[in-house]
Amino acid sequence: MIQHIFLDMDNTLLSPDGSISPKNISVIQNSSVPVSLVSARAPFEMQFAIDELNLQTTQVAFNGGLIYKPQTNGYQQLYSQAIDPQTVKEIMTIVHQNFPQVSLNWYSDHTWYTDKNCRETDAETAITHEKPVIQETSANQTQTIYKFMVMSFDPILFDRLQNYLKQLDLPDLNVMTSGDAYIEITPISATKANAVAHIQKEEHLKIDQLAAFGDGENDIPMFKHVGLPIAVANASQEVKQYAKFVSTSNREDGVANGIERHIFKK
Repeated sequence: MIQHIFLDMDNTLLSPDGSISPKNISVIQNSSVPVSLVSARAPFEMQFAIDELNLQTTQVAFNGGLIYKPQTNGYQQLYSQAIDPQTVKEIMTIVHQNFPQVSLNWYSDHTWYTDKNCRETDAETAITHEKPVIQETSANQTQTIYKFMVMSFDPILFDRLQNYLKQLDLPDLNVMTSGDAYIEITPISATKANAVAHIQKEEHLKIDQLAAFGDGENDIPMFKHVGLPIAVANASQEVKQYAKFVSTSNREDGVANGIERHIFKK
């Protein structure tokens, strides 16, 4: 019997416009099973969903780089793994010098930074309703950085960027795609699987008592660590191979329908 549900946010729980559908809200709020968001997003980008869903459980940001419990003012940090400051400088230099056209973004737990405004950052603002702080890559970086997100809506440039970054010798980092225009760079130990394992241990659960919903490459480690992995219909074919079931798409209440059909068997 499922005792905890883990939800990816973008392109899974969230509709294409970044909102949560009324049915998803209703089913999750009325669920007798605890729900955690497991997202590549920063905590401040997750807060609206936590509030709308009335979640009191442990949450996961930055693909597992930050595990926390929401509180009235801020959050209680349970686990934190940021990118090494020297590595932050190296990534900024590599991307800025070799791919100046792409959108380079980096995140602390409270702030989204970027080197320039562009159509990619405008699109991200439209989805998250957050605005970035413009900062030169050559500026003195004193913040704790958990994630880089590199974006390009040019498919040829994106493929070049993806191949280049994945061929670099970055032994301490995960380089993973999220959708067809986003590349996320996080510490190697910051995975959704490790985050799920942390919560599983905290709640004394077995793997077959865990369910997860996802759509992207960064959800595959999480799918491997739960007994009931469910992909939404818009997931990539690779992700679907790791799912036990495929629900409807994120446009069609995929999370709510998956919970009803495969967890509560309605």
